[in-house]
Amino acid sequence: MKSRINSTTLGLIIGLLVPLLSIFLVYAIKFQAEMSLETFLDSLLVHKLYTKVLALGVYFGNIISFFLFIKTDLLKAARGVLLATILYSLVIMVFRFGM
Repeated sequence: MKSRINSTTLGLIIGLLVPLLSIFLVYAIKFQAEMSLETFLDSLLVHKLYTKVLALGVYFGNIISFFLFIKTDLLKAARGVLLATILYSLVIMVFRFGM
């Protein structure tokens, strides 16, 4: 069982999904009573907060996954999470600085 979990591909998938889920979790806890999900996403775009919110989701969400994989000795999965974090960081830099 451990060998199936310990793969770079699974870590990459988890690293790509966890930030999106963490942003949705913040919406569900804090903003669901006030606005719809579409309004929430539109307000992020209008106020140009999407890169900051995505960065917070990436770094805080993936750091938990990364250290959880390291602690349980799933180093290949941790490598995938790190790869996803680097990919997200490049995307954030492109959106933020227009490279």
